Amino acid sequence: MPRSHRWILALALCFLPIAAHAGFFADVEDDHPYATSIERLRQLGIVAGFERPGERRVFWPDQSVTRAEFTKMVVMALFPQAIIDGCGSDESALKKYGLGINLQDVPEDAWYAPYLCVAWTRDIITGYGDGTFRADSAITLAEGAKILAIGFNLTQAIMPDLQTLGNEWYRPYLDLLGATKAIPPSAAGTTHVLTRGEVAEMIARLLHAADTSATTVALDATDATDIVKWQTYDRPELKFSLSYPSSWLKPHELPNGSFDRDRLPLLHSDWKIFIGPQRSCWGGSLCVERDFSLSAFPRTTLNKALEDLNASHTIRLLSDETVEETRTILFTEEGNCPLRSAFIITHDLFFRFSLHCGSSLHDPVNAFLRMLARLKVS
Repeated sequence: MPRSHRWILALALCFLPIAAHAGFFADVEDDHPYATSIERLRQLGIVAGFERPGERRVFWPDQSVTRAEFTKMVVMALFPQAIIDGCGSDESALKKYGLGINLQDVPEDAWYAPYLCVAWTRDIITGYGDGTFRADSAITLAEGAKILAIGFNLTQAIMPDLQTLGNEWYRPYLDLLGATKAIPPSAAGTTHVLTRGEVAEMIARLLHAADTSATTVALDATDATDIVKWQTYDRPELKFSLSYPSSWLKPHELPNGSFDRDRLPLLHSDWKIFIGPQRSCWGGSLCVERDFSLSAFPRTTLNKALEDLNASHTIRLLSDETVEETRTILFTEEGNCPLRSAFIITHDLFFRFSLHCGSSLHDPVNAFLRMLARLKVS
């Protein structure tokens, strides 16, 4: 069911009688505080409960919800089944943009993998800092609030000044959910373990209340105290556009390019642009350096660049894919400070997008892949 149709149906359900709702799930009584929301989500196809042989289906409304179950419920509420079924099927696009699920404890054949794939590729879920997802762990109110706030794009809600919230990463997300009255009364405390019934209640409230017209996400864990909006740096004359968090400085351009002795290709670029948050100033030209750079080279130098790439003993190729006439070669340059780079080759141009040493981002490689996914060339 298309998402817009789900919204229409959800609004229509507000005016339908619900006297029969308790009859579907054997363990959801009429007087259960979240019976109405559970039934609405069932009618929308978001939840189906569990089958017991020879008996009516059950929902287990008071049982804690795992991270895998929570992810499925959120994704089912936000995306049509066609997107869920198709996520991960375009292997070349996933490799090009580095968007394949890169979580060490997630098997490819896990039952929740399609739902996690959707959440992962849309920045709704990033996993833990140790590279795990922990699918079977119970989810807390703090963790659930972040996922719901990002997934439903709650950026238009009225909320307190972020500067007064301190370093508690979950506070902005809880305030966003609180502003939309999406937190049920039984979910008290940031470490409270959410139940299946509470999650159904939160999703049902968000389906009715959230304004999803804006797009804001946090780039990685350390940005969680700032609800970061993405803005586009569009340079049609240079044949590229790139989205980056608005909390970063405007990209800095070197219109005459540069010769970089520490990364391939060993050629002078036509132009170079630094992208990222402000870094410590070490003096001289280093003051303009950021976490990432985008450089352009004459198309006539491509063969020389590829020869250098193939001949280097410090290069480890990660992928080489062509999607819609754009070839992307993703690789790392080993050394004292391993670098992550990509050659992006079009019919007329040859770009290099690089991650620099000394990044202050919480997860620079993940950030590099997400920024690469937002780079559009023509």
